[in-house]
Amino acid sequence: MGSSERKTERRKAAEALRRQQEAEARRRKIVFGVAIGAAVVLIGGLLVFGIWMNREPEYEVATPTANVTDEFGVQIGDGPVEVDLFIDFMCPACNQFESTYAGDLQGWIDEGSVTVNYHPVAILDRLSAGTEYSSRSAAAAVCAADAGPQEFLDYTLALYENQPAENSTGLTDEELIRIGTEEAGLGSEWQSCVEAETYRGWVKEGTEWATGEGGIQGTPTAKVDGEVVENQDFAKEVQAAIDAA
Repeated sequence: MGSSERKTERRKAAEALRRQQEAEARRRKIVFGVAIGAAVVLIGGLLVFGIWMNREPEYEVATPTANVTDEFGVQIGDGPVEVDLFIDFMCPACNQFESTYAGDLQGWIDEGSVTVNYHPVAILDRLSAGTEYSSRSAAAAVCAADAGPQEFLDYTLALYENQPAENSTGLTDEELIRIGTEEAGLGSEWQSCVEAETYRGWVKEGTEWATGEGGIQGTPTAKVDGEVVENQDFAKEVQAAIDAA
């Protein structure tokens, strides 16, 4: 075989090898693409499934029959000084605030000096091991407001007296109902409201408003005539507003 023939054979062999390599590359590309596509479909499916499993249930936003404000506050009293209290029933500092000022608040309400807007919010659901205790207890309290202003105040006090620790599962719905019936004197209509989760949507929307447009960053937050006041100065600020009214 002459030199030119050997070159021709090498070129043919090289061309055959190149075609084989190109074919192999195309095959790997197709296989890789199919694998990636399958992985994307699988990951996408898992994400959709995860979102579906973890999505929040939709609750109807039912307006309470109690006196409430447009800013999702349960309104107690009819005095000239307006007090807004943003509370979370899982919040230890809210419990302390209530125990410190409950007597003052009740006295101001009774004498007609203040209008108190209680905003039960649920910013600490994350601290109840997935049971959404803040939301459930807030909704139960709004059900109590439908029974009457004093019933709301009595149930609020009872919830604080039985407050679960943060990072616990919180109280069960059965315990919330027992506290309401045995300690706050609430009846069957209130119990049905709790069991139906009637105000879960209202509490959720109120929490979103408070932490958004309302500018609330934590609980308890107190406002006197629209201005945030320090918790330790609360009684002094309210009394000063009453004296100036």
